[in-house]
Amino acid sequence: MEQQQQSSLLVGSEIHGFKTMEDLDVRNMMEEAKTRWLRPNEIHAVLCNHKYFSISVKPVNLPSSGTIVLFDRKMLRNFRKDGHNWKKKKDGKTVKEAHEHLKVGNNERIHVYYAHGEDRITFVRRCYWLLDKKLEHIVLVHYRDTQELQGSPRMVVDSNSSSDPHTSSNLSEEFDGVDQVYFSGPNETVINHEMKIHEINTLEWDELGIPNDSNKLIISGENVAQLDQPDQYGLNGSVDNLKKDKNHI
Repeated sequence: MEQQQQSSLLVGSEIHGFKTMEDLDVRNMMEEAKTRWLRPNEIHAVLCNHKYFSISVKPVNLPSSGTIVLFDRKMLRNFRKDGHNWKKKKDGKTVKEAHEHLKVGNNERIHVYYAHGEDRITFVRRCYWLLDKKLEHIVLVHYRDTQELQGSPRMVVDSNSSSDPHTSSNLSEEFDGVDQVYFSGPNETVINHEMKIHEINTLEWDELGIPNDSNKLIISGENVAQLDQPDQYGLNGSVDNLKKDKNHI
């Protein structure tokens, strides 16, 4: 019995604070994700335990606000091709994405890249993946229509595993210019912060191996992949409509 309980513990529970899937409460988290950003410890828990969730094998098409999707960048490099019109860099072609690190506890553990809609600036896409090299290929993408000025992840406050909004690091990466990023602090003070924009997909892809267990990936439906395993969860912002897909590979 003790061994069985031990095996059911979530990976990284000592960091993100969720011991079991029941503690994480995915259904409630997905419902709340329609109106708030996920907290850093929730993101960390999902990414560390991606085996419990559905992985989409093709890009989503025009995802709506509240949609959350998991991708494996080893298998799908163009996961950002979602059909939305995002703000571009000066070249007019490449999507402009700001980059930060988020803390879980006292350490930086999560990359976050965020883009804003060209036609509707309040529509924001955030892409999260872990700094941990062993798990950096798993990406969580969250779409939200928000009233934040620039949708900065610094507004995320972790109520379980501490993540101070003012201690997230801004990385200076190679780029042909400097963008002005605005974000609100706890006192709703607008801060003008210089941040260089990071090129997307900067990791060395050749260093990422092909996973041994590829049977977790199956053909997706209209939006996200559905799973045929009873212990896995869908992340599509509408958990009530989950259904199993029998046409898998």
